[in-house]
Amino acid sequence: MVSESIGKKRTSESRPDELRKEAKIGGGLNVELHPLLQQSGTQSTNYLKSNGLSFNGAPGANPYIDQTNITIGSSRHRPLQLNPKGKFIAEADEIRAKEAEQLQVAKKQEELLEKGVLPNINTQENCFKLSFPPLVEWWDVPYLRTRLYREFYDKKKEFFLDDEQALVSVYVQHPVAIPPPSDGPVEQKIYLTKDEMRRKRRNERQIKHKEKQDRIKLGLDPPPPPKVKLANLMNVLTDEAIKDPTGVERRVRQEIQDRYDKHMAENEARKPTREQKLEQVKESQERDLLKGLMTTVYKVKTLSDGQQFYKVDMNAKQLGLFGMALINPRFCLVIVEGGAKSIRFFKKLMMNRIKWDKLATQETIDNGCVEVWEGEVLDFSFKKWSPMYTNDDDDAYKVLKKFGHENYWRQAFNL
Repeated sequence: MVSESIGKKRTSESRPDELRKEAKIGGGLNVELHPLLQQSGTQSTNYLKSNGLSFNGAPGANPYIDQTNITIGSSRHRPLQLNPKGKFIAEADEIRAKEAEQLQVAKKQEELLEKGVLPNINTQENCFKLSFPPLVEWWDVPYLRTRLYREFYDKKKEFFLDDEQALVSVYVQHPVAIPPPSDGPVEQKIYLTKDEMRRKRRNERQIKHKEKQDRIKLGLDPPPPPKVKLANLMNVLTDEAIKDPTGVERRVRQEIQDRYDKHMAENEARKPTREQKLEQVKESQERDLLKGLMTTVYKVKTLSDGQQFYKVDMNAKQLGLFGMALINPRFCLVIVEGGAKSIRFFKKLMMNRIKWDKLATQETIDNGCVEVWEGEVLDFSFKKWSPMYTNDDDDAYKVLKKFGHENYWRQAFNL
């Protein structure tokens, strides 16, 4: 057995080329290795013992850096150098001079700001750029070809002021006044005194009562049952009251109760429902808007109290107003747009009804409301009423600029 195995090994060693050819033909695990892979060693290394590194360089050297091109320079001794006398004193004097100059400039800026010479950054006055006056006013541009007044002085004789056909004349043209179109003459409403209104209602009742009596006489309507009361019981029902007074009294009381129930039912039927009341309020607000669109702006120091903010928010919604409550850490701005009647009611709320210096807990705070501006506008700037929250002046400017009312913030800031 041993001799056979040794013989096999010798035959395999003696025939390497034949085995390689067989490996190429067979494939699989018998595939010949690549020449580059044959050069690499197959010796396994224990990474736990050697930390995964095999480096034969000097101790302390970095195994990941090529050590052939590294040269160690010789350290040279630095000579003792002394600072000249007064060096740091001069630097300190220079720093003090710069600080004094900065303080002087800051003080001068504060003085100019107090005088109102410098632009106010909070109101964004630094964003405005002053423009030079135009060389020619816009109303003179159509009459000057060179866009200079020199043309007028050079050709002064050509400008005839006495001719009607001249471009510039002493005459003023007044257009013919045309009456505006209308549906017809508007009847003025007659206002009556209380006595006149009372007399008018009495006459109307008499006319209706007479018409009702005439219809009963003609037989068109049945006669109404007698209106018996406890006071006229004996006069109306004499015989029946004598025969059965208890039954007659019970019947009369029942008729009185029926008449009262009928009267109350008619009143309830005439009373408008909640939807009808809301519709009436909406129609009243729309009629108020047709008379003119008003707007008011209020400056409030703070709207931190929930009760005060709720009053402002709910009244603005119920009155059908448009606008916003701009809440800012510096101050709050309330802008409302609507009819004259709603604006007048909201103004009483802001200026009189709400006690701004008292919280819901009856605590006193430093708060107040000031009217910034009130006037009439042509169209709505806001589509609805909504509160908006901002963090600083820039955010407030950005929000108001969307609606074209950034001037409200500047005007309120100066109050």
